Amino acid sequence: MFEATGDPFHNTTAPTGAFLNSGWQYEGSYGAYLGTMIAPQYFITAQHFGTQGSTFTQSSTFNGVGDMTYHIDAAANGGLGYWDIAGTDLRIFKIQEYFSSYAPLYTGSSETGMTMEINGRGGPRGADVLVGSALHGWQETTPDGVARWGSNTVSGIYSSAIGDLLTASFSASGTAEEATLSNGDSGGGVFVDDGGIWKLAGVNYSIDGMFDTNNVVGDGSDFNAALFDRGGLYQGSDAFGWSLVPDLPLDNPSSMYASRISTSADAIMAIAVVPEPSSALLLALAIACSVTTRRRLTRRA
Repeated sequence: MFEATGDPFHNTTAPTGAFLNSGWQYEGSYGAYLGTMIAPQYFITAQHFGTQGSTFTQSSTFNGVGDMTYHIDAAANGGLGYWDIAGTDLRIFKIQEYFSSYAPLYTGSSETGMTMEINGRGGPRGADVLVGSALHGWQETTPDGVARWGSNTVSGIYSSAIGDLLTASFSASGTAEEATLSNGDSGGGVFVDDGGIWKLAGVNYSIDGMFDTNNVVGDGSDFNAALFDRGGLYQGSDAFGWSLVPDLPLDNPSSMYASRISTSADAIMAIAVVPEPSSALLLALAIACSVTTRRRLTRRA
């Protein structure tokens, strides 16, 4: 969901300019959500939405060539079909075929302050959120399944029960393509520019919420939203109570959260094996020799 525009077709094609090759090209659809290719036969996504079928598709929207469907190896990890990174929301799947490219992982510790590129399949803006007559943001809508990309700035690292999370505020004075997550964006990749190379730094997890204009329990008026100012609204839930966020002169934006890759990098790379350069060359040759057959089997209309 974008701060500057409510256009539902904004940033639905590959980024250009400063965000050229910033991670969009490594994304693919896993059911209703996204995943990111991280090794020749592996992609990573979120755990919390469960399993989403037996295929992973990289459409022409992402690769600029044509739809390619890959089949998940159901026999992987002793027949479980995937690996969960302990203590996190990260999940890794193995495919039977081979990806022709995949994202490098960010393994440093300097994410705070870095510009991030975000990918997801959530919905566009919903109804305006007003405090009095002042606009404070927009409610979530039902996911429309359209892939979009946006940007933000990593504001910090949050230690949670599911591991370290990258945080980013939804600011009215943020990046040129300022965006935050909405319902359906889970699993998408978050990338940062590390010395001119965009690397996978996070996997979309959640946003702040819920919100309400009052603290009445059970009246059905609560909602999730992307807010550039939470001031004057209640945050919490009917089950655990509501807290009024003071309405101050300065904006108090809501935040998004993404599972941090760097603190799980060793565990990820122990599963998602990237071949050594000599092996990678042989793999590339093998793919080149079999590409005609693979495309015939997997290209979608």
